[in-house]
Amino acid sequence: MRRTVVAASAFVIALLPALTVSAQSEISLEDVAAAEAERRAISADLESVTAEYDTAVARLIELESSLTALGIELAEKEQELASARLAARDVAVDRYKYAGSSSSVLFDSADIEDVPIRAGYLDILSREGTDIVIRLFALEDSYKAQQVVVEQALSNQTAVKTDLEELAASILSRLETANRDYDAIVRAYEVQEEERRIREEEERRRREEEERLAREATSTTTSIAPTTTAAPPDETTTSIPPDQSTTTTSTTEPPPTTEPPPAASMVCPVDGAVAFTDTWGDPRSGGRTHKGVDMIAARGTPLVAIEAGTVKRMRNGGLGGITVTLKGNSGDEFYYAHLDGWASGLSVGQSLAVGELLGYVGNTGNAQYTIPHLHFEWAPGGGAAVNPYPLVADLCL
Repeated sequence: MRRTVVAASAFVIALLPALTVSAQSEISLEDVAAAEAERRAISADLESVTAEYDTAVARLIELESSLTALGIELAEKEQELASARLAARDVAVDRYKYAGSSSSVLFDSADIEDVPIRAGYLDILSREGTDIVIRLFALEDSYKAQQVVVEQALSNQTAVKTDLEELAASILSRLETANRDYDAIVRAYEVQEEERRIREEEERRRREEEERLAREATSTTTSIAPTTTAAPPDETTTSIPPDQSTTTTSTTEPPPTTEPPPAASMVCPVDGAVAFTDTWGDPRSGGRTHKGVDMIAARGTPLVAIEAGTVKRMRNGGLGGITVTLKGNSGDEFYYAHLDGWASGLSVGQSLAVGELLGYVGNTGNAQYTIPHLHFEWAPGGGAAVNPYPLVADLCL
């Protein structure tokens, strides 16, 4: 479920007091949970920036596809132009043979436009020659116009790449800050709990030692105590009736036990600050469309099993780079792509609990020139992939 949008600046400012206080007061599980909520909130805060990034990616792909087509068209025009220039040169040579050197300027010029006055030379050419030269002029104009279009597309491509780099730097910086602040709270809590455990262990040993010494002292006293004589018959002793006997009770009660919360059946596949939007169906290179969701995160962010299941496939190569396919216990399949690496010891057939580590965020495969991200796909029942955005948005945002 989506959480309240929190500005990145407010996120950092909100955590600073917590980090300061942590050095002076106890950190509770509620503090850790609040830090995790702040880290998740950054995803919602980055939604608009991430949308700009995804739009720029789609625009860049369109430009690259357009440039490919423009380049092919420009090459074809260049070939036509070269043929037309040869034909025009032949016309000039013929005219030179029959009319003298006055037409040699057509032959000597590197570019047909070097001829000062086109019309003047058209008058001395045959009708066939005139048609050839007119076609040459038209091809040169078309070729130059195509060059302008290509140059503009290249300029647009450069601008979009610059925008992408700036957006990527902004997104990663804020994600890394979110992770760093959350990890600081978690580490402080773990240190605190370890120190508490050590203190409690020392206290337990101290009490056990005191109890042992007390037992030894009692045993020694009992062994050297004098024997007492029985009371005379005329003396009565007061005994405690059975129904009034005292019962020794412990002054230390065991701490109340609470049932641990039930384990979640599904968790966010990215165990860290993440940003993503719905890019299902967006254009991709090679005329493809996007069949997943790109979950942007800092390189090395842990990737975990979205649900309990078995590693079905692992691969290193192709468009996806380093990949893992998880077959969930539900029968659904989940595809993780562009990983920086697998978890140590991960193997095909291995069973994973929900939330167990399987790899790390990277940009391998055809994502090597993009921002680090997880390409995530969801195939219910192991069938065709469907849009995973609603699923991960509910789990991660």
